[in-house]
Amino acid sequence: MLLLLAPIAAAHAADPFARASVDAQGTIYPGQQVTVTVDVLVPNFFMSPPQFPLFDLPNAVVTLPDSGAENLNETVDGESFAGIRRSYLVTPQAAGDYVLPPVEITFTYAAVPGQASPGKVTLPPTRFTVTAQPGAETDGASVTAARVDVEQALDRDAKAMKAGDTLVRTVTVTADGMQAMMIPEPSFEAPEGVRIYRHDPKLEDQRTPRGEFVAGRRTDTVTYVFEKAGNYSLPAVEVHWFDPQSGKAETASAPAVAVTVAEAAASNPAIAPPAPVEKPQPAWTRIDWRRWLPVAGFAVAVLAAAGWLLLSGLPRLLTHLRARRAERENSEPAYFRRFEQACRGRDARAVHARLDAWARRCEIGPVAEWLRRNGDDDARRAYATFEKSVFGGADGAALDLRGLGTGLARTRHALLAKQQRRAGHIQALPPLNPRWADNSGG
Repeated sequence: MLLLLAPIAAAHAADPFARASVDAQGTIYPGQQVTVTVDVLVPNFFMSPPQFPLFDLPNAVVTLPDSGAENLNETVDGESFAGIRRSYLVTPQAAGDYVLPPVEITFTYAAVPGQASPGKVTLPPTRFTVTAQPGAETDGASVTAARVDVEQALDRDAKAMKAGDTLVRTVTVTADGMQAMMIPEPSFEAPEGVRIYRHDPKLEDQRTPRGEFVAGRRTDTVTYVFEKAGNYSLPAVEVHWFDPQSGKAETASAPAVAVTVAEAAASNPAIAPPAPVEKPQPAWTRIDWRRWLPVAGFAVAVLAAAGWLLLSGLPRLLTHLRARRAERENSEPAYFRRFEQACRGRDARAVHARLDAWARRCEIGPVAEWLRRNGDDDARRAYATFEKSVFGGADGAALDLRGLGTGLARTRHALLAKQQRRAGHIQALPPLNPRWADNSGG
């Protein structure tokens, strides 16, 4: 009996554990992206992958890229361990000491070979220190990156324009070692007498074929409208950044654009209008109206009957149209459209009010919980950042409200598509509430 129980006691002797390390060389500065690598190791092997949570760290932006996990195999104190590694990207926003919070990572593993056992580990209290940029108060460097490049392109020759023409200017900012979402919004200005329209930015993260992060790229497009002739100068677009290798503040810029606008050419007809032609005698003067009197009488009777039907049914028709309009205005798609319209502005409070109204209309409960069950990582991160800005007192100047609207729309569309595949037709959105999810297995 003791010989049979010995392997079981040995299997329980080793416990799962976690370790974390900060992958940063030299001094860390505000705005510099830091990679925090977390390893979770268990004896024998995993029965389900660890659930790495997205935690909050004061004065920092934390993301968990979807670059996949790395499998590990190690021997610790003579015991064989299997491990899974994930990397967090932490961007501190201010100088100071940072400590990772003790969040829990859950999983199941084979504590006894062939038998699934629940397990959890706590993130170690890993520390790192962020040092203020030298001269940051005077130089105003807001980006810390290995390198920042700014490029621009115009859709036409700026020296050959006429009054009423438009000029499209595209500026691309590439920052090595920095996510695209962390690149600050460039400032575009227009001289007096020129109107400017901004388009939605395009954010891209560049990765190697193995999925390793390399750089972030932000592309901004603006359109200038020149209504009057003259000579104009579009100001340069500058991005201030800090080079941690040299310890100096740098500036990358797209040069100013000189624009020459000429008067619009007057429109002259190329061909003289034709000479007036004598009109022939109207044909109606040659019609024998006595032959058409019965037809005219029948037409008048039909029109009178149609008018009576229209007047008698008009009140019911108007009542029906008003009811249909009220139904549309109080429908779930209408509530969600109003939320999307608010996301196109800059008022985070208005966005929260529209989102809360939509959630109450759908009876989905807390939006964060709904996204945790149904949304993707991008949608959850966008909502977490939004909540932090609205309720946490964080700076909302660079808040991506459009990204929030896109993430929720993507989650909503995926659930509607799933419901369509099940039922064969799209129903109203209220079945997306938790009760529907529990009953349907989704």
